[in-house]
Amino acid sequence: MVAMAILSICITYNLLGGIRTIAGLGFTFLALNTFVISQVVKVLLLERADENLDAPALTIAVYGVFYLFVMLGTFVFSRIRLPLPKPAEPETTSQRKYLYYISLVGGVGASLILLRLDFEGANLSFMHAVARALSYLLPFSLVLAVDIRIRKTNGRHSLGLMALWPTLTFVFLSFISAGRAPFIEPLAVIFLTCYLRCIQFRRKHVVAAIAALLFFFGYLSPYYLYAREFRGRITIRDQVATMVTVLISAPVEWGTIQRTVGERALTSPGAVNYFASPAAVTLNRFSLIGPDSTLIGACSAGFHYGLTALKLDFLTSMPRVLFPDKPQYGSNTYLGQLDGQESDVFETTTNSTITPISDSFGAFGWLGVTGIAFFLIPAIFIVYESMFDASRPWGTVATFILLIGMAGGSLGSMIFETLIKAPLYIVGISLCAAWIVRLIPTGGDHATNFRLGSGSNYLSGNQPRQTPESVG
Repeated sequence: MVAMAILSICITYNLLGGIRTIAGLGFTFLALNTFVISQVVKVLLLERADENLDAPALTIAVYGVFYLFVMLGTFVFSRIRLPLPKPAEPETTSQRKYLYYISLVGGVGASLILLRLDFEGANLSFMHAVARALSYLLPFSLVLAVDIRIRKTNGRHSLGLMALWPTLTFVFLSFISAGRAPFIEPLAVIFLTCYLRCIQFRRKHVVAAIAALLFFFGYLSPYYLYAREFRGRITIRDQVATMVTVLISAPVEWGTIQRTVGERALTSPGAVNYFASPAAVTLNRFSLIGPDSTLIGACSAGFHYGLTALKLDFLTSMPRVLFPDKPQYGSNTYLGQLDGQESDVFETTTNSTITPISDSFGAFGWLGVTGIAFFLIPAIFIVYESMFDASRPWGTVATFILLIGMAGGSLGSMIFETLIKAPLYIVGISLCAAWIVRLIPTGGDHATNFRLGSGSNYLSGNQPRQTPESVG
């Protein structure tokens, strides 16, 4: 089963064009977060691969069958493209600059409102839904900042003052929420934007990336996990004060923090850790085979919950105007209580974090595993390849959103958020932003018409790869 999973992953990776296409990037993230990273780290830590899995034989069988049917579905559907709506992409320098300022102001405001509502527990309000949709403007402003810099310097540089403000916003959100994702997101957006525009990375870029990763895994991640115990539903100002207090009162030795976090995670009853070493606690977030195994093990005796989890995710994704009495929580809480991942003692990175692989088995058994792998995963790739051009600003944002969706989440989250909501949000917001820019009276190279993305990625197929000189 391990051999079948690995072989299927490698063949599917090549069928989708590797990391040169949107679909290939999305599949790569799915395979890395579920299976590949976990097995490589297990070898490095000299641990058994079946250690810390609730149902190791069944889990690897589910993984093997899932990736086999993803490969078969890719064979059948990978070349299909649909006439779907496309985002309005900027064409001129003036359009990019105006869109940058609009998206920066809108993205920062929406992100802060979203954070405040999350602290207050108002995550079901209409304002929360609007802020969540507009929060896509923040990564878009960073993409535009990097894109403008690349074009202005003819591919020689990618970062400038314009990229500083959205990056600082991400860092601020990361600090006050003790969330590691907002710290990684700007780095990922910058790298993705440069990569999709074929910028040649130099030695200083590699050194900076390695330094950022060492800082993240060695210092930032343990500190945030340590500080999460002090979070609460309070105002943003109170949360900033709390985080500063925790930073000042934290143990002087960072090794002590790492050891405390690791031991706390390993002894908590609700924590799911695939790696036995406390030093590798952060890497459990990138090894979702552990939490997947708990759900697969909970459903190994024949119990399957059918449409219950999907119904919860569907109802929570509905606007409150259409469904005022929608449930407060989606499938996360339900599945967390079902497989034992929920814990009030300590919030680890893997609590209630599963993937569609285990969710499909838990809901519908083997029929769900084969059907979801054969139809849903290729359908997501078809939609994104049909709607977005990764080399364009909104296409880059869509690629980034797809990677987040493939990095972990329930089956309902993948269907209602990644497949349906995110593409519609991006298209709708891009059209609104384009309409606002058209209202601004300008001269020069300001064009009245925005280009609707062609949906074809210049990095896919037989089209030539651009050089840094041709980007400008």
